[in-house]
Amino acid sequence: MREAVIDATIAELSEVGYAALRVDAVAERAGVNKTTIYRRWGNKVGLVSAALIERRGQLAPPADTGSLRGDLIELLKEIRLGLSVPWVVALQREAGPRTAANADLYELLDRFWPARFKVSGALFERAIERGELPADTDPDFLLEMISGPLYFHWLMLGHPLDDDFLERVADFILHGAQARLPGAAASESGPSRGPGSG
Repeated sequence: MREAVIDATIAELSEVGYAALRVDAVAERAGVNKTTIYRRWGNKVGLVSAALIERRGQLAPPADTGSLRGDLIELLKEIRLGLSVPWVVALQREAGPRTAANADLYELLDRFWPARFKVSGALFERAIERGELPADTDPDFLLEMISGPLYFHWLMLGHPLDDDFLERVADFILHGAQARLPGAAASESGPSRGPGSG
């Protein structure tokens, strides 16, 4: 039953978007009583956020290629693929700036993004363990910096997200993320002052 409801929720979201999604329609598509949905998920926000988390949160951590650069490129390819998923497109179309009018949409997104970031952030944890990033690296901040160029390049400028662009983004993010590693900028700004320096 749960899988049928999740499938029906994603299908409805893809077809009509969040604002027009009705629990009655999800229940009919899933072949269950709407009271069952309300009893288990509480309301539309609870239902849709659970569906999104299950569909994206079940993803394994980004592929471990053995290097931060390789992992970044794989993550960027995953984001590129996600931008073509119907329910992602529907949410992008409706989201816009956070206002009172779309408060319930952002309520569900506020549940979804932490789960998504936790999964994707695993690649940075691996990079820290390998010594490729400083120990105090902020994975959530880097994920925002990685995603932003793709959304602007594709949604705002209408340019394709080809592999060359993804690699350029990965290299730019990599350079910035590693900037505070001991000796990383020695060739440009003189010798490193070493650990513990302010």
